[in-house]
Amino acid sequence: MERNCKRCQAGFTVQPDEETFLRKMTFAFGTKTINPALPVYCPDCRCLVRTCHRNERNMYKTRSAFSGKDIISLYHPNAPFTVYEQEEWKSDAWDPLEYGRDFDFSKPFFEQFAALQKDVPRMALITVSNENSGFTTGTAYCKNCYLINSSEYCEDCYYGKLLQKCKDSVDCSYLYDSELCYECFSCYESYNCTFVAFSQNCNDCLFSSNLQSCKNCCLCTNLIQKEYHFLNEPLSKEEYRKRLMEFRGNYALTERMKQLWKEKMTTMQRKYGNIVHSEECTGDYIEHSKNCHDCYDVNESEDCRYVQVGVNVKDNYDCSNMYLKPELCYETLGTIEVYNVAYCLFVFNSKNLLYCDYCFHCTDCFACTGLTRKQYCIFNKQYAREEYEKRVPEIVKQMEENGEWGLFFPSQISPFSFNESLAYEYFPLTKSEAASQGLLWREADARDYKPQTIAFPESIQDAPDSITQEIFACEDCTKNFRIIPQELAFHRNHLLPLPHVCPDCRHRERMRLRNPRTLYKRPCGKCKKEMQTTYAPDRSEVILCEECYRKDVY
Repeated sequence: MERNCKRCQAGFTVQPDEETFLRKMTFAFGTKTINPALPVYCPDCRCLVRTCHRNERNMYKTRSAFSGKDIISLYHPNAPFTVYEQEEWKSDAWDPLEYGRDFDFSKPFFEQFAALQKDVPRMALITVSNENSGFTTGTAYCKNCYLINSSEYCEDCYYGKLLQKCKDSVDCSYLYDSELCYECFSCYESYNCTFVAFSQNCNDCLFSSNLQSCKNCCLCTNLIQKEYHFLNEPLSKEEYRKRLMEFRGNYALTERMKQLWKEKMTTMQRKYGNIVHSEECTGDYIEHSKNCHDCYDVNESEDCRYVQVGVNVKDNYDCSNMYLKPELCYETLGTIEVYNVAYCLFVFNSKNLLYCDYCFHCTDCFACTGLTRKQYCIFNKQYAREEYEKRVPEIVKQMEENGEWGLFFPSQISPFSFNESLAYEYFPLTKSEAASQGLLWREADARDYKPQTIAFPESIQDAPDSITQEIFACEDCTKNFRIIPQELAFHRNHLLPLPHVCPDCRHRERMRLRNPRTLYKRPCGKCKKEMQTTYAPDRSEVILCEECYRKDVY
């Protein structure tokens, strides 16, 4: 089915499997059943609007509205939301049902829900069972971590995203089961690697990409089970170590190695996508999955489309950040173990929810926020089952008449400005471009742009202990940042120069290593077979299909 997006006016296709999925996803209200509506926004606009509601990287000092104590929060102090510290929010000292209200059929649904969201308290951060990891969010079972997000079971990790079961690693993203890594991106089961990307089971490698089971390799690409290689050429152990000591610890020489690494990656042969042990899948960064189309960063998943970041998900369409067996989900962001939910935000261990936000262990609720262990609630008001099953279809009918049914929560009611949100990472826009789309923007705080107190040391050996008390200005964006003591110790132990750019710019530089989440049809660079890839047809790299890549590289 061909449609024009009502947001950006671009043409898009509703695939036959989408229609089948939406018919399969059913919400029962007595004798009546309701299905999610066919989309009126294109997939990119659906993702952008959805991810406007997720803040992963911006944290602020503020005060708890419950106790008045100082806390770290995802919400800016000027944001019009009631924010409690996590344990306060989870306590029995307040009752979310006290904010319950009737639905007013004379007013738009989203206007009323936005008012409810602003009144009901929200958790300052979203964390589970962490230890000494106060400056993190979207994290669970982590210890001694700082400024990481979307991560679980990590220890002594700093400045990272999507770290899983990692230790002693700094400035890494999409790192799994690894230890002692620095500036690594999309690496698995690796140890003591520096500036390594798209690699598995590697030890002591530097400035390299697409390695498998390699040790002591530097400035290498597309190698398997090699050791003591420099620029893909074998060296003796002594010569290899001599080459490394020529640049270790020095900032200018390390930057030169980074540039050589990036140049090397532009000339290497590349596989059409990072898809392994999977069947009938399209997208990028997919593992051990089946029938996942236009999906990114998913593993152990099945029968999905338009999912960004999913772990063990089944029958999810148009969803983001879905974890631990979410099934039958549509237009939803941020879940753990849910079933049959649509148009929801941050709902955990729940089922049969529509248009709910921050609801945990709930069943059969509609348009609620901040509830725990509740059933048959509408706008945080408790109903008997019969009354609930009567009222929800009436509200849905009103939403259909107003053109609201089937839309996700608008970006304008998000707690976050566009440039604070995950959408800014997926769809980078300038301030003027965001304004032209009606997206909110948070201006920079002048207090974060003070003059630098000392010059950057050229070598790690020149960095005194007192450097952790100094203020630095990022060489890219001029925003202030500091070097924390744990970071200084890590750089000293690994003979790494200290960074000259702030954590945000370092993160953005890593994210530029991956392609945008857009699929193109492109012929294989060798056999000319058509394939779907995230490499745009006008890019210069040689892109190979699975068969040709295996023949050339393996």
